Amino acid sequence: MGKIVPLETDTTASDILEAATARFKQYGYRKTTMAEIAHDCGMSAGNLYRYFDNKADIGAAVCVCRFATVQSALNETVQNQPSGRLAPNSDPAASIDRYVRTLMELTLQSCRETPHIQEMIDFLSEERRDILRNHLRACRDIIACIIQKGVDDGGINVPDVDEAAGAVQSALVRFQYPPLLMLSPQEDLEADIAPMVRLIVDGLRNSN
Repeated sequence: MGKIVPLETDTTASDILEAATARFKQYGYRKTTMAEIAHDCGMSAGNLYRYFDNKADIGAAVCVCRFATVQSALNETVQNQPSGRLAPNSDPAASIDRYVRTLMELTLQSCRETPHIQEMIDFLSEERRDILRNHLRACRDIIACIIQKGVDDGGINVPDVDEAAGAVQSALVRFQYPPLLMLSPQEDLEADIAPMVRLIVDGLRNSN
């Protein structure tokens, strides 16, 4: 497992990441070298290694930033408050629907507009599975928040909120895994969301 520099406390590392992201977008992860990233930052390759051990660590940092953007968007779209609780008027079915649509739109946007970045994410998700696990855990926590709100309001009945969140997350794979997303026209995907959400929520309401 490599290291990831905390970008919020190091502007040089942030500049490196910005330059690397630009190169990854244009040329792809595999065709980019540490020397090229260093050149774009106006520094020597030796200085670059003070911040990142290797290209994989830089790519991992890009992935973490991308995943953080997705998590933030998902939190916002389901009206998640800083306290970790959903807004009082949030309906679980509506929240899950918005969650799925936002997740699908962000994934499709990444595939279409920044395909080299998406390829890098797919590659590094195999090489650095800790990054992917952390992202999936964060997304699962958002789903758990939605379910917990339903439990608190009395409309959802599940014995284990986290377990239920994991099951819901598994059911949404089609809308976040690029190879599956690209198999169907977007209008077909969108048409399938509402019945799927109804099935999920009905199951949550009647779980024993």
